[in-house]
Amino acid sequence: MVPTQLRSLTPLARLRSICWLIIAVLGSEVLAQESQQKDRKTLPLEEVMVTAQFRAQDLQETPLSITAVNSEMLEARGQTTIAQVAAQAPNVNLAEAPATYGPAVQAFIRGVGQSDSVIALEPGVGIYVDDVYYSTLLGSMLDLLDLERVEILRGPQGTLAGQNSIGGAIKLYSRRPDGEEGGFIQATYGSYHRTELRGAAGFTLVPERLFARISGASVERDGYVTRYDYRCTHPDSPVPSFRPTSGCKLGTEGGKSYVALRGTVRWEINDNAELTIIGDVTRDKSESAPSTLLYVGSLQGPGAPESPPYIINGVPFGTPQGSPFISYSPYGPYAQDTYKRDPYISYENYLNHAPRDGTEPYAAPADNRLNSWGWSAHADIRLTDNLALTSITAYREYDTVYTSAESSPLSIALAANDNEHWQATQELRLSGTVGEMLDYTVGGFYLKKETVAGSRVQLPTLEFSQIDESHQETKAAFANVEWHVTDSLDLIGGVRHTKLSNEFRYGRLGNPGSIYGGIAPPALAPLNGLRVPSDNDRTDYRVVAQYQWTPDLMVYAQFSTGFRSGGANPRPFFPAQALNHGPETLDAYEIGFKSDFWGHRVRLNASAFLNRYDDILVSVSQCPTVPAAPCALPLNAGRADVMGFEVESTIRLADRLLIDTSLSYLDFDYTWLSPLARRSGIKPGMDGPFVQKWRASLGLQYEFDLGGWGTLTPRIDVNYQDRYFANAINRPPFNEIEERTLVNARLMYRTADELWQATLEVTNVNDKLYYDGIFDNRGSTHSIQGRPGRPREWAITIKRNF
Repeated sequence: MVPTQLRSLTPLARLRSICWLIIAVLGSEVLAQESQQKDRKTLPLEEVMVTAQFRAQDLQETPLSITAVNSEMLEARGQTTIAQVAAQAPNVNLAEAPATYGPAVQAFIRGVGQSDSVIALEPGVGIYVDDVYYSTLLGSMLDLLDLERVEILRGPQGTLAGQNSIGGAIKLYSRRPDGEEGGFIQATYGSYHRTELRGAAGFTLVPERLFARISGASVERDGYVTRYDYRCTHPDSPVPSFRPTSGCKLGTEGGKSYVALRGTVRWEINDNAELTIIGDVTRDKSESAPSTLLYVGSLQGPGAPESPPYIINGVPFGTPQGSPFISYSPYGPYAQDTYKRDPYISYENYLNHAPRDGTEPYAAPADNRLNSWGWSAHADIRLTDNLALTSITAYREYDTVYTSAESSPLSIALAANDNEHWQATQELRLSGTVGEMLDYTVGGFYLKKETVAGSRVQLPTLEFSQIDESHQETKAAFANVEWHVTDSLDLIGGVRHTKLSNEFRYGRLGNPGSIYGGIAPPALAPLNGLRVPSDNDRTDYRVVAQYQWTPDLMVYAQFSTGFRSGGANPRPFFPAQALNHGPETLDAYEIGFKSDFWGHRVRLNASAFLNRYDDILVSVSQCPTVPAAPCALPLNAGRADVMGFEVESTIRLADRLLIDTSLSYLDFDYTWLSPLARRSGIKPGMDGPFVQKWRASLGLQYEFDLGGWGTLTPRIDVNYQDRYFANAINRPPFNEIEERTLVNARLMYRTADELWQATLEVTNVNDKLYYDGIFDNRGSTHSIQGRPGRPREWAITIKRNF
């Protein structure tokens, strides 16, 4: 039972109160236990090294808002994917994309980012693996395989990272072979038949010269959204059946099935030169992303005069009062399913028994597949005692197949997608020092990429095939200089000039065998073969003043800029919607401090910022054109002021007790809206997509010493996320994702020799029903789909180090 005093508080205040209560109770018990060991001193917090400014620095001496997570903490939290890292990172929102956007991550930092993975839209948060830029959101939902650390840089990284890092950057660094032999192998089994094998090992090929490391993961897990044949569960329905008479289950959604491998070879050529080659491959045959039908109705909502029953192929799809295909809806009494009332049910069959363009019935694969591979070569050459050259050459390639629909058996919005992508990058850095006064880095970056995106699109009023192409080339030059004015004062300046050229080519055809005979439907014919060039020429700056008041307290003030490139509308359903969008830009003002105190047992870092966000790029589902729908138009909405703060702390109250916390606040306020934005339905006072006013996290772990038996470490993680909107046009409650508090718990046993380890974990302990994403598609299909988050799950992991 919740005490009356807590019940009256807001959810965030309640979470804060509970967290402090846990800290107080656990802290008093632990301190009492530790006080009995008077001869023992509490160990200080470990130093964390980052490379955000092109050289290795202590996190506490780096004037940036950074969350850095090492491999030990990733393991302690049980985090295995890039999206999970955001739970403890303030003002960072990472989520697996809904089915519509395929095997991708939706990434936002400080309210700036991108949710749609379509090839013509650039990411708003830069994602890097071993300093190699991943240029598309597709293929960026990464497994945290054998990592050394993760760095999350908040705020525009236009000079340090480059194009499209306007919100920030996420950098993953894999373990490098260091000459120490050994490794680990671990096995996991859990809910939904979760079966995982992970392992890594290091080798010395030539003593003192040539080293290697190999790592891999194999993951299998059943889906948690069950797909049923509607006619089987509702025998009196006019919906056709697609199953034999034995059983009603068609399959599941959200299942995982992939294998990932990485190999690294490091060659110490001599005392001044080193070459590291990294290669990786992923074969992902996962199911379609989980999706359920939540609402049927128009954009105007219930009670609108144009809200008659929606009839699809003679079958009622639903009304604004409900739908027989909805098993659960968070919006009210819209669920009219007579079989089950369950938030994890879908009647999607990925089959079209009666295409409206005259083609034969067809089936789309219920997949979220991705095949990717790549390599990179990192050369580090020390030219003199004060000058070094770094070269990073890389190539990446992937192909992906993914399917989405409206989560009903009527195939209103069935879309099968097939993308192919390759990119080549080259980066050169020349870094040096001038005495003890200057540290500098100058360099250049080159990117060439090509993507081909094919899909078969089906909407209530339109069916066609598209094969679009995107060709992009980027050239950039950059410099970063740190002037150590005194022992305490540093002044830092950075600049990057980027020249980007892009061409988008539309391909629109009728489906083979359709009434159009494989040629473009008349309504789309003007688009077929159309080429849209887009060039961006941009210079970004960064200026920082940093002062070290004491060895344990640093303060800084920073101004920085960033941009995201513009381009074509990748989804015009009519020629009038083929409108280009320009680049968006951001000027950021930030102050912050980093501190260690109480004998380096408490670390407290904080930052506050004001972002001047201009030509904000959003997508709307109601176009300022005729016809207005269906529509999926990216446009420059206007200007906004975005302000907020972030606080992170790590506390070691006693030798074996570790606490980590974070808190962030974000406020988004439009200061001007473009005419196109206003005509599309965006209004002053609306939030930008994925803007969460509050986020908070708490992690506690204590290592109990069992003497010769080893150690036992319980850990609990609590994460609070405020409500936010999935779309630029806020229409509560229909595209509003509710606030949530999630609790994860782990219990880890480790033998005294640290060779064996066993872990029991429970995620979503409170079995909270929540949604990772909402796809409001009422403008095209009169429907809203949700991606339900994972329910409560358990897992056991056995690990052997060697």
